[in-house]
Amino acid sequence: MYTRRSALSVLPNLALAGCGLFAPDYLETREVTVGPTLARCYGVGLQSCMVVDGEFFYDGIEGFTYEPGYDYRLRVGKYDPWGGGEPPQDAGRYAYRLLEQLEKTPAPSTPATLSLAPTRVTCIRGADFCLVLDGKLYDDMITSFEFEPGDHYVLDANRYRDGRYVLREVSARTRATGTEEEITVDRHRVLCDDGHPGYCKVVNGAPYRGEIVGFQPRHEDNYRLRVERFAMFPERVTGAPYIPTYGYRWLETLERTPGG
Repeated sequence: MYTRRSALSVLPNLALAGCGLFAPDYLETREVTVGPTLARCYGVGLQSCMVVDGEFFYDGIEGFTYEPGYDYRLRVGKYDPWGGGEPPQDAGRYAYRLLEQLEKTPAPSTPATLSLAPTRVTCIRGADFCLVLDGKLYDDMITSFEFEPGDHYVLDANRYRDGRYVLREVSARTRATGTEEEITVDRHRVLCDDGHPGYCKVVNGAPYRGEIVGFQPRHEDNYRLRVERFAMFPERVTGAPYIPTYGYRWLETLERTPGG
């Protein structure tokens, strides 16, 4: 889906600390809360973050095993794993260690049934793709769920107070099918021209906000493709005005022309 550095990962350089071979000098210790869901966030790239004290937390907490669906209260220590030196590129300046888990309680939630369209669309905020949930763009993630484009999904989930979801079960998954046709894809990206922010690829000469399942273009080239075109929604179901009514699955590249 995208390159993601998990919020639960621990920097390799912390391995010695995890083995207890040294006790770091903590710059500070404090109590924090950790929310019941993970959140879509942007660090080095698109990734998942824990929500700590109501804000995205881009690092891991050494010694802490996160389980979605619970509210946590922790006592953590903050320290410098690099001994005052410069951290490696893309590494955090500080590291965090669990000192004590003070509370772990099931977070209040309500059950929800979610319908996901078989392809994502260009987000209104940012240039990445977002899920289409119940006919509308969903600019976040569903904890414990890995989306594979090209299939219709029905999910049983829990909805939490932050408006995010944790998957309970995939109750239905069916392949999106349709008819074969040829399309052209231009190398340019243009404003989506649907009344909402975002840049879209150009398909058959018009802006198209959706993705093409399985298609990995060189962005400087123009293409003619054989694709399978399928409906984004079941019959008598419509999505938001900026959501395409159909999606594409790449079958074959018929022609590739270098852009001028």
